[in-house]
Amino acid sequence: MSCTKEVVLPVERDDAWAAVTQERALEAWLAERVELDLRPGGEASFTLPDGEERRGMVEEVAPGERLTFWWWPREDGAESSRVTFELAPAVGGTLVRVTETPAGPTALATPMAAFAFA
Repeated sequence: MSCTKEVVLPVERDDAWAAVTQERALEAWLAERVELDLRPGGEASFTLPDGEERRGMVEEVAPGERLTFWWWPREDGAESSRVTFELAPAVGGTLVRVTETPAGPTALATPMAAFAFA
């Protein structure tokens, strides 16, 4: 089951692209530390604000339009998820759509099943 969020940033597309692809910009809103090799097959690592460390691999880069990567917690056996940032023109700026899709056993969970285990 995927989770999608959308926001209109009051900036031009190039600035929105920088916000989702440049390490220092990502450190301002996503993670405490980011290393991102922005090319298909490039490696990534993230240290989240709670200290969790995640590794990743870039799947797709369409400059100004879409970035897709896989990421997973550093510990062995942890499940990964696929994250896609999509950019589109919007009134007043640039629409940024973020979709995260889990892989592994929990990917098949329905909202009600997830609620039952909470």
